[in-house]
Amino acid sequence: MTPTQSVFCTVFERDYHLGVGALANSLYHQGYRGVLYAGYRGPLPPWTNGISPDASGTAIYDVAEGMSIHFVRQGTDEMLANIKPQLIEQVWERFGDTIENVFYIDCDIVVKAAPKHFEEWARGGVALCEDMNSPVHTSHPLRRQWAEYYAGFGIDYVPKDDVYVNGGFVGINRRYRDFAGLWKTIQEHMKLNTGRQDRIGIADRWNMFHFMDQDALNVAKDLTEHVSIMGRDAMDFGKFGYVMSHAAGRSKPWQKNYLRNLISTGQRPGFADKLYWQHVSHPIRLFPESKAERKRMAIRTASFLSRFFTRT
Repeated sequence: MTPTQSVFCTVFERDYHLGVGALANSLYHQGYRGVLYAGYRGPLPPWTNGISPDASGTAIYDVAEGMSIHFVRQGTDEMLANIKPQLIEQVWERFGDTIENVFYIDCDIVVKAAPKHFEEWARGGVALCEDMNSPVHTSHPLRRQWAEYYAGFGIDYVPKDDVYVNGGFVGINRRYRDFAGLWKTIQEHMKLNTGRQDRIGIADRWNMFHFMDQDALNVAKDLTEHVSIMGRDAMDFGKFGYVMSHAAGRSKPWQKNYLRNLISTGQRPGFADKLYWQHVSHPIRLFPESKAERKRMAIRTASFLSRFFTRT
């Protein structure tokens, strides 16, 4: 395999393997040659052609020449979305001095930029993306609650800015490797309030901690000197960007009926929906091409009809 400066990693279970495949395809399309390290629970994806994990729970799938997915079983009963810093530490432990960067990326994201751009980004500080719900002002009640809560652990939390970042992407260069440990510590302290983190969200946003991994990431961000934050367009939140496209929300592109959604709820296909279905065929084939083309046609039709569609 061609040497690489970086390893990308993600987590998945159930039908989210359909996101992992598209993520891998998009990375390959952008020229990435290396390892996608995928923490998983449950069965391996059906498109892996019957590979089996070894005694450690690891199975390697060759995507195409120069790129592979390392499927690594995770022995946790918590929501996999809440073990991101632990996964990043696993990657550092496994690959050590052979890499310069680790990029965690959610499996409902499609990549639109070449690896060299991510690597340049991470050299300037921990690479982060602004969330669709940003800003959260420094004087916001949540920030004040976080400061009071973490003071109980001897942590002097002072928000440095109004930016609230998304937990779907974190890029860490070797020089900032300790960030994953800080993020993990913040989340472990949080568990004394939230209990076992086996869900994506708890209570509602009035709760001091709602999206546990993401709230912890934002605390860690404010405790870190060197960060490099891109705006919401880095994930195509509201504005079409040039870095990634994130299908945030409960319903994922592979689960949607685009015409029905338009008629019943007025929901239009988004950037992430369109890009997802462009990356389901090569080099990993996730669906029969006839189904993929039907989905693309449904997106085009729903997008056209949405120009005339108004729902009150």
